[in-house]
Amino acid sequence: MLLSTAIDLAEFVEALKRETDRGLPLVAAALIDDRLTETLRAFLCEVSSVEKLLDDGNAPISTFSTRTEACYALGLIDEFEYAEIGLIRKVRNEFAHEKHGVSFLSPRIQGLCSSLKSNLPEGAGYPLQDSRFRFTNAVVVLALRLYHRPDWVALERRKPKVWVDENATKWRPIEDGLPPPGLPVIVMGKSSP
Repeated sequence: MLLSTAIDLAEFVEALKRETDRGLPLVAAALIDDRLTETLRAFLCEVSSVEKLLDDGNAPISTFSTRTEACYALGLIDEFEYAEIGLIRKVRNEFAHEKHGVSFLSPRIQGLCSSLKSNLPEGAGYPLQDSRFRFTNAVVVLALRLYHRPDWVALERRKPKVWVDENATKWRPIEDGLPPPGLPVIVMGKSSP
């Protein structure tokens, strides 16, 4: 891991510790959403359509949910990451959509956090059953896994392709002769009156 990455992640974890119960899942989800967005951007062709897909006002891949689904469908995140991100998104939504009274002690939040599968630091005196700790731990595990994912994915960036030779879809008068061998042909003609 690069020193700059380690410093950035350490600062992120310290910021998470200072967040309120409501702020923690919002900030955490924002980091993961950013990594998913940059992963998609690194994978897709370098064309103007990418901005329209990811960033425009009504972009079809502009939400945390759709970015997660797109990354998973394209093989840019694995099944474990997909499941953990899904749980983190659900926790974030619980906090984002409730007016008041929700905390990491709420039964629904505790249930979601107990479902997180990220490896826990056994035997180090951490509160492994604490929902807030489990959530933060899962976010850190995902941040470590996704931090440089855009760099790795860029090695497999899609490139625009020509799928059909333009000569394969040209109109040709019969007077010009037969088409080249191997070229599919559809013959159209006028009927006589």
